[in-house]
Amino acid sequence: MGARTRGIANNILSDGLDATDGLSGALPSSNITNASVTNVTSTPSIGGGFEKVASDPPSPTEGDIWYNTTSNTVKGYVFATTTASFASGGTYPVTGRQVAQATTSATSGFAFGGVNAQPGVSRTNTSNTYDGTTWTGAPTVPQGANHAGFGTPTAAVAAGSNAYPPIGTFDNAYSWDGSTWTTANPMNSYGRTNSGAFGTQTAGIVVGGEPAQTTSREYDGTSFTAGPATNVTMSGGSSGAGSAASGAALAGNPSTQFEEWTGTAWTASTASPTQNAYGFSAGQDSDNFLSMGNLPGGSMLWNGTSWSTDAVLSTVRGSGAPNSGSTVSSALVVDGNTPTNTNLTEEYTGGASEAQVKTLG
Repeated sequence: MGARTRGIANNILSDGLDATDGLSGALPSSNITNASVTNVTSTPSIGGGFEKVASDPPSPTEGDIWYNTTSNTVKGYVFATTTASFASGGTYPVTGRQVAQATTSATSGFAFGGVNAQPGVSRTNTSNTYDGTTWTGAPTVPQGANHAGFGTPTAAVAAGSNAYPPIGTFDNAYSWDGSTWTTANPMNSYGRTNSGAFGTQTAGIVVGGEPAQTTSREYDGTSFTAGPATNVTMSGGSSGAGSAASGAALAGNPSTQFEEWTGTAWTASTASPTQNAYGFSAGQDSDNFLSMGNLPGGSMLWNGTSWSTDAVLSTVRGSGAPNSGSTVSSALVVDGNTPTNTNLTEEYTGGASEAQVKTLG
């Protein structure tokens, strides 16, 4: 095999290993010509260290460790836990509250309608999309209202609620395809306002509202039909999240009752520790529900078994709307009442226990 050499460093500097004054020389041939490991009679000392890279590897494997020469830090891909948090996002174009959302994450948002005057009552028909940095104006909804909204940024539904002008409830619904609003079949639920809503444009749920009621509505992409009754009365400020196959809803003012949607029926579940009517909500199913706002700056997380306290909003507010389509990992809080109307956006990132790139030293 020929001669092999070795280099042994005896200093460690801030930017890595120093081998300039280390030991060097040829390895004895007896150490490198053995037929098998069992015949090795000795091994040389090995000058070592972590791999030096200018930037973190794009696809590390759990347990990998490297030295980042740009940040002069040792990093590794290790199992770690991060806590949930809220961060400031782009300013919403309209100052208001009860803005409906068909948002899928903190970086993919769609918001529309709402109440935009205080004191006094004035509904808006504006709609806006969000890319994680900036809100951009989109075509207006045909009717200004604090809608019950559900869907995604490219396929949403705005249904019913309080209209302006004139002030009063209305039953119309509108469908959004990512570029245009069109009239849809009415909700057939006169008098319902400040309702919870969740699901997709072809499978949506509207529940609760004012006046207090136990009725719900299901949408199949074409028509609204009467859905199963809830077990408790859902009042104004009801909030919901999830899908038409698995979701959940908080009862609204002044209740702490919580119900899970199985896809065919409502099931009474563990009440929330804190009343949170007119708050914001997000979640992907009945085992993952996030209630935000209208607490003392905080939020509550349901994991299918129990409630726990979660991240704290930077700006305490209520009079929100559900994040229809968002998950407990990524959601938005848009506008709201502080108690004056605001145009602030906060981006929510959920806590996680997973392999992550961490600075080790």
